[in-house]
Amino acid sequence: MCIGGSTVGSVSRYWLLVKIDATGKRRTKEIMEAKTFFQQQFPEWCEQADLSDAAVHGQLWHFAHGKQVALRDGAERCLRCYVSHQIAQNCIQLVAKFGSLHRFTADELYPLVLDDEGQPTIHAPERPYQSLATRILQTFDPSRGSLNSWVAQYVKQQPALRKFLLQQGIYLLTDWAILNDTPPQRLQNILFEFFALTSVEVQRSVAVLNSFHAVYREDRLTQGAGKTVCQPPNPAQLDRMAQILQAQSNRPIPPDSILRQLQTIATYVRKYRIAMQGGSLPTESLEDPNIKASAERIAPVETDETQTEFLTFYREQFLICLDQVVAEVTRDRLTVLKRKSPPKDQPFLKALYLFHCQGQSMSSIAPQVGLSKQYEVTRLLKLNEFRADIRQRLLVILSTRVLDRAKSYADPQRLAGLDQQLEAALDEQIGTFIAEAEAEAKTASRTSQVQSLFARRVCQSLDQLDEDAWGGMSHD
Repeated sequence: MCIGGSTVGSVSRYWLLVKIDATGKRRTKEIMEAKTFFQQQFPEWCEQADLSDAAVHGQLWHFAHGKQVALRDGAERCLRCYVSHQIAQNCIQLVAKFGSLHRFTADELYPLVLDDEGQPTIHAPERPYQSLATRILQTFDPSRGSLNSWVAQYVKQQPALRKFLLQQGIYLLTDWAILNDTPPQRLQNILFEFFALTSVEVQRSVAVLNSFHAVYREDRLTQGAGKTVCQPPNPAQLDRMAQILQAQSNRPIPPDSILRQLQTIATYVRKYRIAMQGGSLPTESLEDPNIKASAERIAPVETDETQTEFLTFYREQFLICLDQVVAEVTRDRLTVLKRKSPPKDQPFLKALYLFHCQGQSMSSIAPQVGLSKQYEVTRLLKLNEFRADIRQRLLVILSTRVLDRAKSYADPQRLAGLDQQLEAALDEQIGTFIAEAEAEAKTASRTSQVQSLFARRVCQSLDQLDEDAWGGMSHD
């Protein structure tokens, strides 16, 4: 019999099945057949504090593929229980990596992958439905790698999980895998057509990707590493890329600069792939003329290469910070209005949506949110205050992020006045951005086609609010 505190906890993974109950919550279910089988077949492992999972997996796999039905079914039940724990652990790891930023929990992932009942099915290919665990165990071979790695690979390939993550804007490939399988001509089309970058920016990016392929991809082919995980390029590889680019441009390019440019290129391609697969992405081009103009004004750099690098960073950060601030201000406003008597959070949310996303006038919005007069909608929304809060917070968060990056490029003699210069430029640009929103809001002829960047980001933020914020109310 298995005895001991921590030992039982470790070994019990072979007979406790992690599953989803009728309410969609994660639960564990003891599979008595698996427990009895494991204790009978592996009494020596049950008594070990340091359990060798690889050895257990190998033995169970041989039992599960043997001809003795009793051994085969018992072993498969044990493997299914273990796999269920690993599937759940992979969900937890995804949440630890992405959950906070993208606002999702493990409870949202479990129903997408924990679909097994623990019954032996790997020898029943005629069954109309096969769980994720079944497919994992049908394809697992201990001679080709560990069961943990095999589970992780299959979890990430689960269509329902991939679709959910794409909807959150998450694409599960490393930067280096993305760059490794992106043809230069395809990159050129993506940067030109999808992100509307300039010819100079596109040409430089394509040149950097070509150098990456010439060194990194060639090394992987030579070393026969085609099916292994793509690791970051090492210093020697970056040096070789720098030599290729220097020979083309007749000027030295630091290896760390190449690394940053590669990561930027991968970010563009990742966003493009997410969008093409139906995922959630910013709808604005990072080449927005207003953003670009201000970025060029504050760029504390001298060379074309470093300036392009800084401009790319700034444009991305502007949209990232803007989205964060719009979401924060909206949620703060909802919290305050929810405490009113009667609560006004739902009318505010719907009015905000109808005004910014459908282009409706205050007078037409009034009856839809339980009000009778235009001025009552104006008083509810308080758009001037709403925009002022966004402006103030955006200036603070964007200044901090951009200043940190700017200082890494600026000449030491320019650092003294950089703070004031940066704040002034940002204040002017954000002011222009808000002024555009104000002008659109005052337009006499409201249409359903919102044009300002502010309105588009507000709409995106509203679309991403959770159901609790909307209170189950349709905003279509």
